[in-house]
Amino acid sequence: MRGRPVSWAPDTWAINTDHPAYRPFRLRPAPAVTTRPTVGATVLVVGEDGLKGVAQDLEEAGFQVVAARQAASALAALERDGADVAVVDVGFEGDGLSFCKALWSAHPGFPVLVVGPGDEDQVARALATGADDYLVVPLRPAELVARVRAVLRRAPASAAPPRSGTLVVGDVRLDPDRHEVTLRGSPVHLPLREFQLLRLLMENAGIVLTRATLLSRLWGPSAPDDNTSVEVHVRRLRAKLEDDPAHPRRIITVRGVGYRYQAR
Repeated sequence: MRGRPVSWAPDTWAINTDHPAYRPFRLRPAPAVTTRPTVGATVLVVGEDGLKGVAQDLEEAGFQVVAARQAASALAALERDGADVAVVDVGFEGDGLSFCKALWSAHPGFPVLVVGPGDEDQVARALATGADDYLVVPLRPAELVARVRAVLRRAPASAAPPRSGTLVVGDVRLDPDRHEVTLRGSPVHLPLREFQLLRLLMENAGIVLTRATLLSRLWGPSAPDDNTSVEVHVRRLRAKLEDDPAHPRRIITVRGVGYRYQAR
């Protein structure tokens, strides 16, 4: 009687490598580690639990997502973290379009996609109010992502002559009217607060702006008591604009004072 390919004792086990049925184990190579693509744009998702799927679909597509379930927290999140576009439930707090009006009052022209049932009057009202697009539920993830990207899409700024008010310092170009930033002709997606900070620095290129000045100009009466918010946003800007964020050549720290955008 031939032995078993695997024999064991009460507390041990061993492989009988002489058994005809024995085959050496071959370990499969570990799958390559992949990371979710980063789009670079931030989407403010405003709605109740029904929009959780929206946030998840956008995150899986590589967007940064800021979710809010109340109007006050949504506006506060936009002021604090910034965003590039909003997706709003048409039934949010009874009437999502009222929230959109409050949003546009604080940030004129901010791009908004409204989500709701396929009611023709509702769709017409949303678009007439100023929504950039209307998505009918149930949402299809691929269509949702494509619609958001379509709203964010802009013609390359480098293909057109500078517009009035456009700032160009070195290889960075900022168009405040279109809310566009390009680095060597390639678009750089910045949430609202980062965009405002960069604009302020570029408008004063070569001049040192104190942290207190930046706090006051960017946050106004609601400015936080410390400089952490400024430092966080400067760090995020450097990560997107500097070739080596650890050794910045555009946004320079003036120790004990503030920051200067290097005019080159």
